[in-house]
Amino acid sequence: MTLFTSSKIDGMHEQLNSKGFAPIRGFRRNVTVYELVCYINNIVACYVSKNAEPMPVFIGRAKAYIASAKPNEEWQVYYEYVSHYLNEVESHLIENGISVEY
Repeated sequence: MTLFTSSKIDGMHEQLNSKGFAPIRGFRRNVTVYELVCYINNIVACYVSKNAEPMPVFIGRAKAYIASAKPNEEWQVYYEYVSHYLNEVESHLIENGISVEY
């Protein structure tokens, strides 16, 4: 496997922002989950543009956000999927020799 070539991660990217899956109102700045959506989309953008360097920073921020988030049933499925996505991306980076320190 090579960095930036993972059909699993590519498929997850399609799911993350798909209509009906992304949090309702998640792209509005005044909604608390907006911060998490932005972290995830920064990771997606870095992956697509083949720039691994900033990815660990956003992975760390997203994980910290989820860890401190107040339970919210409306976004729980998204949080769970994002957690799985972050672990997948982090493992992929490590497997390809990228240090993941945040």
